[in-house]
Amino acid sequence: MLSFLDLPPEIRLIIYAYSLDPNEYVCGYRQIELLAAAEMDRARGPVCAYPRPYIERHTPSILLLNRQITEEALEVLYRIPLNLYETPPTYFVMRNMDITEFISEHLLQKIHHGILRMDNAQKFHILTLLDIWGQSNSLQSLHVYCSKPSPTPRNHWKIVKQRLRTFSSTVPVTFHRVEDPLKADNYERIGPSQKWSRAGPIGVPTDAE
Repeated sequence: MLSFLDLPPEIRLIIYAYSLDPNEYVCGYRQIELLAAAEMDRARGPVCAYPRPYIERHTPSILLLNRQITEEALEVLYRIPLNLYETPPTYFVMRNMDITEFISEHLLQKIHHGILRMDNAQKFHILTLLDIWGQSNSLQSLHVYCSKPSPTPRNHWKIVKQRLRTFSSTVPVTFHRVEDPLKADNYERIGPSQKWSRAGPIGVPTDAE
């Protein structure tokens, strides 16, 4: 009987690519939104008194079959570009949830290509990611899609931008100024891009300051 490992390696790689999607974590955002809506409908007291929402993470079954398949599949998973969106708030109105409640810290440190989608300054979210990557990362590129004009609040954006500038000493960081950073694909640009790398800032646009 033919087993999965009897398939040609190139066929297995195609199957892994179809079976794995690190960007599925955003489904958890929708779950939080639904929980928040349900709790708000039942609200009879202070919102902070309600139980904190949690999302149960799961491991794709293809990563649990055997060591060889896991190693092959993980190599494919790590090469898939990961879009990172701001996390939803906890207690529905207060501090945002931690990104590691949706994606494991290990996966964040193993991905090769990250894409930050910023429709606002997202200080807590971005600084959390940079702290994780500062400990360990496998990034070959980091693309930052931010709103045009610069994200707000401006004071938060200055802090985020400075931290990204510092991070660019180890990982190339490219900025893209777009009308809608949540929907822009990797090639859509409005105006010049801003690239930070080991050599320092290149082509800094005036409204990115």
